[in-house]
Amino acid sequence: MRAMFRIGRADPWLILLLGLALRLIEVQAPLIDGQAWRQADSGAIARNFYQEGYNLFYPRVDWRGTTPGYVEMNFPLYSFLVACLYGLLGGVHEWAGRLLSALFSTAGAGLLHLLVRRLGGGLWSGRLSALFFLLFPLNIFYGRAFMPEALMLLLSIGALLAFERWSRTEGRGDFALAALAAALCFMVKIPTLYLGLPLVALAWARWGWAFPRRPVLWAYLALALAPAAAWYWHAHQLFLQTGLTFGIWGSQGYDKWAQGLLASGDFYWELLRRFGHQVFTPVGAILLLAGVRPCWGTRQERALYAWGGGLLLYLFLIPEGNYRLVYYQVPFVPLGAVLAARGLAPLLERAAWPQSWLARPILRPLLEVVGGWGRPVLAGGVVLLLAGYSAWAAPGLYRPANNVYRYYQACHAAGQLIEQKLPASALLVVGEIDENAGAPHRAQSPTMLYYCRRKGWQITPEEFSAATLDSLVARGAGFLVVAGGFAVQNQVFWEELLRRGVSLPSAYPRFWHDDREYRRMLAGYQGPDRDFALVRLAPPD
Repeated sequence: MRAMFRIGRADPWLILLLGLALRLIEVQAPLIDGQAWRQADSGAIARNFYQEGYNLFYPRVDWRGTTPGYVEMNFPLYSFLVACLYGLLGGVHEWAGRLLSALFSTAGAGLLHLLVRRLGGGLWSGRLSALFFLLFPLNIFYGRAFMPEALMLLLSIGALLAFERWSRTEGRGDFALAALAAALCFMVKIPTLYLGLPLVALAWARWGWAFPRRPVLWAYLALALAPAAAWYWHAHQLFLQTGLTFGIWGSQGYDKWAQGLLASGDFYWELLRRFGHQVFTPVGAILLLAGVRPCWGTRQERALYAWGGGLLLYLFLIPEGNYRLVYYQVPFVPLGAVLAARGLAPLLERAAWPQSWLARPILRPLLEVVGGWGRPVLAGGVVLLLAGYSAWAAPGLYRPANNVYRYYQACHAAGQLIEQKLPASALLVVGEIDENAGAPHRAQSPTMLYYCRRKGWQITPEEFSAATLDSLVARGAGFLVVAGGFAVQNQVFWEELLRRGVSLPSAYPRFWHDDREYRRMLAGYQGPDRDFALVRLAPPD
């Protein structure tokens, strides 16, 4: 126990090293864990940059069909940086993307520590903020996922820190850094515009109500927003060219901005469950509430509450996205870590207890029982409880329930076999379910195409028909890959596949046309690809 406190008093680099070590768990794992489809998209774009040219302004997806693959999306800085690592390493190595995320996440904790200190927090407030940021289960997983979330948090914290520094120094170099950090942040993830509220609060803290009359702040605003506006205009032109989009605005693909859920009690219950379990843990949530003070405090301190207001605005403006996708709660992690640290730091700083509605009636009586020496013991116990809960909750993100992980594991195994068997130029059609099947321009599932290292299309069971296959053959499709369970549910479609020729990835180029013979073969085969059918769409030349 005492060793833990010595770590807390020692150099904060020890905390960062601990966080980095946690993020290196399964760093070499394939992209089959939580949000595998989102990771596969980021991985495909990085791989396509590496293989098809380092043009940062033209990201390409695998579910492109016969188009160039240019897609409307957030600024692909993360995938581009991963592609640069591929170039240095001389090949595609997915662990490089995970490692980059881990480094971004760890660096974000370091910047958060500095931000808290700059905003008037004490020694323990800063270090506990970094520690909780690194220990919350949601951030442990997404702090090493092949996704831009870790970069987004790094840029978000960096934008606030750089602006706060510039507001004090008013130096040209600090101004340039503040504008650059904000511009990149808004480009990488457009919802981070919620940072506008804490940025305004910091400006007000420095210049009072006269801040709108300062021309330099308007210049900062223009420099921060203009690159994002230019990128999203350009990204929309890519969509008009190819019809491919991640549905950033919800008007074409999956509508993450839909407001209907705000009237549903299930929306609030689900988010409450997530925040108390995967985002902050129950221990962290209690500490967070203890760190919320009913008074405004210093002007700099008010930036934290403006930050919280911006996050709530983000939550209610994008309710569908926050409800369906757990990683949409990642932006709440830094502020939650800061408030949780404020709830625990007085134990170690021996400061006057804050005027918190939760701290006084619950935690203060405990101090009267344990005495002065009990402060570090109590604080250490709280940290251990939080860490223990995170260790229990995080595996659910690495191994999603309801057979999701096993499905992607099987997809990956089958994809590796297909990569070895089929010609590199073969265009594939992947048949699988998709929750966004009704969207006019949905972002297609990238996982199987990514695992196969091939380009092509994804169709859903609603599209399973001979006419659909014939239309794709006319556009160059050569093979269909489909989970057998999806195909046999449509007897007419299954008979059509048998007519064309059905195989297993491992059995190619042998094909079966008789259902009984195919099932007899399948009954005696236990390979990792047994649940997938490989279908020849066009007759051989």
